[in-house]
Amino acid sequence: MMTIDWTQIPYFSGLAADAIARIDASARHHLYQAGAMIFNEGEAGAGLYVVAEGMVRIYRTNPEGRLHTLSLLRPLSTFNEVAAVDGGVNPFNATAVTNAEVLVIDHDSLLRLMSSEPALMGNYVQALAHLNREYLERLEDMTFRSIPSRLAKLFLRETTYAEQICEAPTQLTQEEIAWILGTTREVVGRALRGLLNAGLLKKRGRYVYVVDRAGLEWLAETNTMPEREPLLQHEPSS
Repeated sequence: MMTIDWTQIPYFSGLAADAIARIDASARHHLYQAGAMIFNEGEAGAGLYVVAEGMVRIYRTNPEGRLHTLSLLRPLSTFNEVAAVDGGVNPFNATAVTNAEVLVIDHDSLLRLMSSEPALMGNYVQALAHLNREYLERLEDMTFRSIPSRLAKLFLRETTYAEQICEAPTQLTQEEIAWILGTTREVVGRALRGLLNAGLLKKRGRYVYVVDRAGLEWLAETNTMPEREPLLQHEPSS
């Protein structure tokens, strides 16, 4: 079983060594094979989860069965924070994308730790506030921003998506990018070609690289493609 540095997780940052020891003792280790379900949406709250190793997908499905990825998480990301404290049902599904190891602190254990560690309570409130702002920003993106603008933000790894993906966008498939952006693979493909044709990105073999970071920042900020200077045709010297 892996040993993690709990102080690297915002919820547990700055806690004394004895408090960290109690937290570590309260955590249960679970191993999942790639593709295994960790928990289901609507089931009894499973507790606070920490990704110790591997990749975990957080997603919801609509009544028609369409999947929408909320997060692709890397170590040491956390998930199910709200249900862990309010004791409610899991608000989404969690599955292992790769072989994964996660640590879990159940609802009752977490509340006992909070009651005895005021610093943990303070950290948790601040981290939940940050999480709420993050999801509000992503909702704003979904409502008001074009797919090219959202794609630009993804490549820039801005705060909206920086903690939500475990790989650089160049290492994600177009289908995975579509899940993150809340659209389809075909739409992502067209948007990606647009950014390539505009000279903001460049493709070499299977990989895509950022060429014009300032242009991507403009697109992410203004929701419009940057205007580009026309290429000058030079007459051959005589």
